[in-house]
Amino acid sequence: MTLVLKKGFALEKYFPLSKMNETGMVTEILEIFWKEKLRFAQYCFDELAPFDAKAFTEKKTSGKSAEWTLQQMISYDRNFSFFLPLSLRISGFFFFTAFKDQDIEKDLEAIRDRYTPPAFPTHFWEIQISKATDLKIKATDPQVKEQCESWKEVLIRLESKLSGISERDAYRKRYTSLTGIHTISGAINNSTEFCHYLWNLYMVNSI
Repeated sequence: MTLVLKKGFALEKYFPLSKMNETGMVTEILEIFWKEKLRFAQYCFDELAPFDAKAFTEKKTSGKSAEWTLQQMISYDRNFSFFLPLSLRISGFFFFTAFKDQDIEKDLEAIRDRYTPPAFPTHFWEIQISKATDLKIKATDPQVKEQCESWKEVLIRLESKLSGISERDAYRKRYTSLTGIHTISGAINNSTEFCHYLWNLYMVNSI
């Protein structure tokens, strides 16, 4: 089924199988991107579940460990959560006109061009999750579990802040970061793609 927002922006080429407005927690346009972020986090938690402390901290051929990779993703999302309210307040002083769905699409394309992410495995799209509190951590090793719990807590806080953004502000305010000035939808997607880039570089392509 083709996903079309109220302004006619089809998103199926970015997010197949996504369904909108399931939780009511995050406005529709942001929910689409947020659910993909949660799906990615759940995917990582599932992949890390069998790791013991040795495998988790052992450096791979890239010179980085799974622990280091996860910590980088946690750090990125923690910063995103911290700076989001500040960016929203600042953008309120400088941006007065709403952007169009085509602006979001351009933002997404620029992000994809920056990270050139590979396709996710098929089972990634089978993961169904709507809110951060539903993230399931299956790791049994205390060290792995603790780090996963830390990321989950960051995502819960970030979701709470995103839930406070109205539909009007979702189309009007911007998020400023080192990678540029993004739409809020683009900022969420940038977070997912950055983490995906790290995961693919240090976990998938490194044995």
